[in-house]
Amino acid sequence: MSLRFCVVVALLSSALVEGLGSDTTSGENPTNAMADDTFNLFAETHRPKLFYCGAVILVVSLLIGLYHSRGVCVVVAILFYVGALSSMSMLIRNCYVNVGFKYPQFLTASHFVFTAMVGLTILFYQCVTQGSKITVPDLNCFVKGLLPVAMAFTLSLGFANNGLLLTNAHFYEMIGSSTPLCTTCIAYLLGQGFEKRLLPPLALITMSLLVVAFGEISLSLLGLMACLGGVIGRGCKSTLQHALMGGSEWKAMDPIEVAVWTSLTCFVLMAGWSLASEGIAPCRDILAWETLVAVFYTCVGASILNIAALFVLRELGPVAQQVVGQLKGMLSVVGAVATFGEQVSMQQGIGYFVLMVGIYFYNQKDMEIKAEKQKKTQATEANETTKIQTV
Repeated sequence: MSLRFCVVVALLSSALVEGLGSDTTSGENPTNAMADDTFNLFAETHRPKLFYCGAVILVVSLLIGLYHSRGVCVVVAILFYVGALSSMSMLIRNCYVNVGFKYPQFLTASHFVFTAMVGLTILFYQCVTQGSKITVPDLNCFVKGLLPVAMAFTLSLGFANNGLLLTNAHFYEMIGSSTPLCTTCIAYLLGQGFEKRLLPPLALITMSLLVVAFGEISLSLLGLMACLGGVIGRGCKSTLQHALMGGSEWKAMDPIEVAVWTSLTCFVLMAGWSLASEGIAPCRDILAWETLVAVFYTCVGASILNIAALFVLRELGPVAQQVVGQLKGMLSVVGAVATFGEQVSMQQGIGYFVLMVGIYFYNQKDMEIKAEKQKKTQATEANETTKIQTV
């Protein structure tokens, strides 16, 4: 995990924060705000924003406490990953609800091409300043590695964006909570194995899904199918990406390289999907300035998410990456309350609390298992060294 990642996401985050700020203050008159001498930070109208800020501080503290032992760079990547995850649903919903730009496939294609542009900029910068060579994947790597990842990525985002369009934030996050368990099943089916001692915390995380589900009164069959499709595609994508960065039969690729080549491949697939299902209408509607700005901010958030997710995936693995991503659910729902006026029941609050407890126990058990494996590896190496010295 290098400094270049932190610098890039910091620059992109500044643009994203500016976009979120402009969305939340669009209905206010700056002149009147300055002239209002009776401004009260704790007024009822500001409570949703204060509630959201408190949720952000709480989640950041939890993430730092959970993952500080893995190193500063890992924690930074996780914070950007969770922050981008939580903001993406609000930014996309802003395009759908406030701007009326309801073209999920076109929006996703825009995210891919923007991510590829950001990644290529990083690679060219490295080439100029460090003399590093830009690796272009060969046909074997493309067919066996990049193309399957791109197909899974395209389907996951396409289904997920449609699920967000057909449901609300509560239901979307509820179904998304099953992603770690789904990723575990996919990894097991692909022969990557799974430590059985991690099943109890995974079961607790899945049970929290049921608690949240009982508090959800809005249900759409098409939305359910779209959300489930997104979950399955997301699990396949993470598992395949991790294998791609791990080398497999190819040379291990850098996360930035994976982001560039998968994004370009995904863009081709998603652009074709958009053209077939949405036509050229998105190209016409995006010319409106307000729409263009809203789409641009989703692209900034998506680029942060796509790049940060790969660094987190390389360090934690596919299942643990999906587990840590579930903490963004609370931020997304609270953000939906502050931005769109949606309601959160007490039962849903309990469900997210149980979810956080499950994530805590999963991380603790995962660290214990990795420490045991490291000790065994060190002991084996020591025995081999002793045998060589004896001979």
